[in-house]
This record gives sequence, C-alpha cells and structure tokens, in this order.
Amino acid sequence: MVHGYKGVKFQNWARTYGCCPEIYYQPTSVEEVREVLALARQQNKRVKVVGGGHSPSDIACTDGFMIHMGKMNRVLQVDTEKKQVTVEAGILLADLHPQLGKHGLALSNLGAVSDVTAGGVIGSGTHNTGIKHGILATQVVALTLLTADGTILECSESSNAEVFQAARVHLGCLGVILTVTLQCVPQFHLQEISFPSTLEEVLNNLDSHLKKSEYFRFLWFPHSENVSVIYQDHTNKPPSSSASWFWDYAIGFYLLEFLLWVR
Repeated sequence: MVHGYKGVKFQNWARTYGCCPEIYYQPTSVEEVREVLALARQQNKRVKVVGGGHSPSDIACTDGFMIHMGKMNRVLQVDTEKKQVTVEAGILLADLHPQLGKHGLALSNLGAVSDVTAGGVIGSGTHNTGIKHGILATQVVALTLLTADGTILECSESSNAEVFQAARVHLGCLGVILTVTLQCVPQFHLQEISFPSTLEEVLNNLDSHLKKSEYFRFLWFPHSENVSVIYQDHTNKPPSSSASWFWDYAIGFYLLEFLLWVR
C-alpha cells in the first residue's frame, strides 16, 4: 500500500510559488499511483502531479493530494535502430542524458535547464530555440496515460491520436503520464559563439539572426538596452576543456543572479 506524507511543503524550482498539500505521495509503481487516484475518488480530493517543479507558475500547487513522480525514473527501453528511448515519466533529463550518451544518442533540442522530468517537460510546453525545431513535446512519439478512473491509455499518432496530441502539452489536465517515448538523434556537439548587441538591433533583424544559426537565442538584461546574442551550431570539433566551475557558475550564473537580485 502506498504511503503518503503530511506536513510537506512544496516549492517550485525557482521558489516563486509553494503550497502545503494535504498528503504528499511518492509512488514507485503504476499500482501505487492507481491507489492514490482511487483514494482521491473516494474522498473527493483533487490530485496534482509534479515532476521537477520547473514551471514558473503555480500550476502544480494544491491543498489536496500531490503525486511526485521522482521515484518512477527508469529508462525502460532504448531502440538504437529507431533512435528512440522509452522512459518513466519521473526521470530527470539530467539523468537521461548520460544514459543516451552510452548508446550514442541525444535529444535534438533542450531547454536551458535539465532538472526537469520527461513527463513535466512536455506538460508545461517547455521549449528551447531554433527556427527548425519545435518545442520539446514534438520529440514525443508515444506515451502512456493513467486516467482518473484507473484506465491506462496507450497514446501515439496511430492510437488514441486525439488524446496523444492533447497529452503532449497536457498541463496536468488529462491524468498521470506514466511513460514517454522520445525520438532521439545521433549524439552531437555544438559550438557556441556569443557577442553583445542591443535589443533594438536584435528585434529589427530577428529573421536574419534566426537563419544564421540552428540554435539562436538572446538574453536581455532588464532595465537596459543590452543583450547577449548566442549562436549554437553543430560542429565536428572535440569538446573544449576550457570550461570551469568558476567561470560557468561562480561568474556566469551566481554573480548574474546576485546582480539581478540587487537590482
């Protein structure tokens, strides 16, 4: 029987929203998830499912039952011929990447943060960038969904197609995502070029920037006209070893976060 916890405070990844669910569950199997849903039906409780909690909104917050999928985080199957991987919905992309690397595979497009789960990252419509790439949900070729009444739906473009399309950006509305099958690509390296510009220049020449790089993005520094333009493109060059914790995190992340906080 699945065990729930009281008195747990949930906060999203950015710590901008939080809540105290009545009972907090961390199921380890489909049957345990089904038990939680059955109990919720009996007690007329609302159930919210959370993964990495990366959404900047309060969409996962509830005073009812909360299911955290973090213990359902296995890689179930890797099909190297089709270049597809099937995972439990609670696996973090940060943990999936090295598993894919062992098979010479990678996801074609990623967001800025990998502390997100396979089920959550599609549910929240997470994206990265690049004019030729869709949001991360477009990499999903199949998924399984547990509905409120305990029914498991196998969804793809050829099975429960309408539910499949809705579930690829489900917002937690359709049930509990159990597994996700992702279309991968051969592992690759990117070369990054960044340079300063102005917000006006970037917006006036947005089409040009989009066509110059496969993964184009820009970072705007609030309360100023300054932006950092970033191009990322496939390369055959070996990975650079010049990166360091000091420059990537102490300077590149924490100092910027501190300056924004002071501002």
